[in-house]
Amino acid sequence: MAIVDDFSISKVIKDVRVFDGDFAADIRSVVEEVGTTSIANKGSFSLCIPGGSVVAALGGFNGDELDFSKVHVFFCNEKIPTFPCLEGALKETNKIGIPESQVYGVGEGSPAEVAAKYSELLATHPSIDNSKAVPSVDLMLLGTGPDGHCGCLFPDSAEIKATGSGAVVLAGNDERADGDFVAVSMDVMCAAKVVLVSAAGAGRAPMVSKALSGEYGAFDCPAAMVDAVEDTLWFTDEAGLADFDAVDDDAEEEGEGA
Repeated sequence: MAIVDDFSISKVIKDVRVFDGDFAADIRSVVEEVGTTSIANKGSFSLCIPGGSVVAALGGFNGDELDFSKVHVFFCNEKIPTFPCLEGALKETNKIGIPESQVYGVGEGSPAEVAAKYSELLATHPSIDNSKAVPSVDLMLLGTGPDGHCGCLFPDSAEIKATGSGAVVLAGNDERADGDFVAVSMDVMCAAKVVLVSAAGAGRAPMVSKALSGEYGAFDCPAAMVDAVEDTLWFTDEAGLADFDAVDDDAEEEGEGA
């Protein structure tokens, strides 16, 4: 679909792209661009994904946009013991030729055991930049919820409050995640080279307004805290941006009357 607006906001710099419909093709364009550059520079591409519609976009590749044999797929979060993110990802990655051995599910065990093992994987995998304290993937795709969660980092949860601890993968239990889960920390999200945050639809409009305006508390809107090393891209639509426009209009009216 066509892009109808493109702008940047700052508190933490975010590049915001507003579309007039489904932007799956535009997600693929970002994956192709970052992937091509990563493979050219270092011979591999590390891609960290959630579940849901963001991942479904990957299945739309023709299979020749990238050297998919050099793509390594990791997970931002996973529910245990059902593993829906891995199941959904394999449906899409199998279509485009990413070897199953390069789609790294979190594995089995207790949440704490899984978190420890996955932390070790992210901290040692050769496709991931571990030159600093926290693993840095080339590209991370994130979905969001109306409450501002991303991955399985929920507002005011123990997991989001672990930000700054240097933890890599966190184990948790939350009814908002339907029970046990593991999730990469906000530290890992912010260490990624590029992050694409998907936040479309009227139901997310209040959250988008909060995140982009900077009017949020310390831990009440995790999606707003994402601050990638090179670029933080927000993909939304006109419905998702509706409340943010209203805030801008109000501010302009107040300024005119001053």
